[in-house]
Amino acid sequence: MQIPGIPANEQERLQALREYELLDSESEKEFDEIVSLASFICQTPISTITLIDEHRQWFKAQVGLANRETPRDVAFCAFAILQPEITIVNDATLDKRFRENPLVTGSPDIRFYAGLPLTTPEGFNLGTICVIDTRPRDLTDEQNLALRVLRNQVLKLFELRRKNILLTRMHAMQQKLLSIIGHDLRGPINSLNGLLLMVEKYKLSTDDLNEILPRMRMMVDTTDDLLNNLLHWAKNHLEGKVAEHEAFNLHTLVADVTHGLKSVLAEKDNELNIHIDPAHTVVVNRNIFEFILRNLIANANKFTSQGRIQVFSAMNGAKALITVCDNGMGIRPERISALFEWGKSNSTKGTKGETGSGLGLPMVREFVEQMGGKIWVESTPGKSTAFHFTVPIKRDEASDS
Repeated sequence: MQIPGIPANEQERLQALREYELLDSESEKEFDEIVSLASFICQTPISTITLIDEHRQWFKAQVGLANRETPRDVAFCAFAILQPEITIVNDATLDKRFRENPLVTGSPDIRFYAGLPLTTPEGFNLGTICVIDTRPRDLTDEQNLALRVLRNQVLKLFELRRKNILLTRMHAMQQKLLSIIGHDLRGPINSLNGLLLMVEKYKLSTDDLNEILPRMRMMVDTTDDLLNNLLHWAKNHLEGKVAEHEAFNLHTLVADVTHGLKSVLAEKDNELNIHIDPAHTVVVNRNIFEFILRNLIANANKFTSQGRIQVFSAMNGAKALITVCDNGMGIRPERISALFEWGKSNSTKGTKGETGSGLGLPMVREFVEQMGGKIWVESTPGKSTAFHFTVPIKRDEASDS
């Protein structure tokens, strides 16, 4: 028995397959009716709409088969996705590719197979629509044409599904985007506006302006970074992309983030202490990591006045454990469980009456998990709060730990 080959564009094909969110989905009437019609027209006891993932063929719809999947190595459809057009096997017992296949030598006793690839507009063969018989035979011209028409209907349903997924994403993104803009951009913009009002009100001297301008420039840069991170996050979500990860020195990353927050911390007379091992190298998306750390430090600053905020790092198996802690207001136990949940109002006023949308932490959790880490919080009301999160480290560093 021959093992089917792997398409040259396999990784891109699998990514395209995942975009449709079809694998392991519930049965749907529209697809069930198509395979029933295929069996009726082609006069075959078996018909399927098949999707091929890394290790299996999975049936979105089927007639004449009890199982929803079989291993990819024995799948006729795994051969069919390698071809641009229909694959026909008139008698599997005479075909060297299949005569020793367990689906031929045993149940369901395949003899005849005809499968058309389900090709996306981008050219990826996700699977097939196929008809199967237990006796040698062929398709008539009319049956061949009808199978192509049904294949086209399957592809239209696939594309409709993908568009609905995109529309759903866009709607959710719109809601998140509006809330995030209010949450993350309001702070630096308000601070910048306050400085400008002070300049206008007190008619400051050149020396005073020279002292203030670096703070204003830093706020503009911070706002620009926030906006770029936000747009990058939104673009990846809409396109269903996974953010690329690279190796970065953890100490350098933390230093870059904290440098841009000095003026914000100074406004509340908070001290920031960094305890990061210079030897730690993390594998992260830089924009996402900076967003996470910036939000956690800003959150600690919001609930702390004339206090101390600290950032620590430690090894935790194959991860780096990063902790942002403060000696501020703390969090009531009943609020902790909802801190990272979308759709819940988690905003609490800070020590100076600061408000927000309460969506910074749900975003942070989403980003941490996207990078393969976890996040949790420990807090004592009126005393302290510590947010802990993990991110991957370089493999050689993990093996040395």
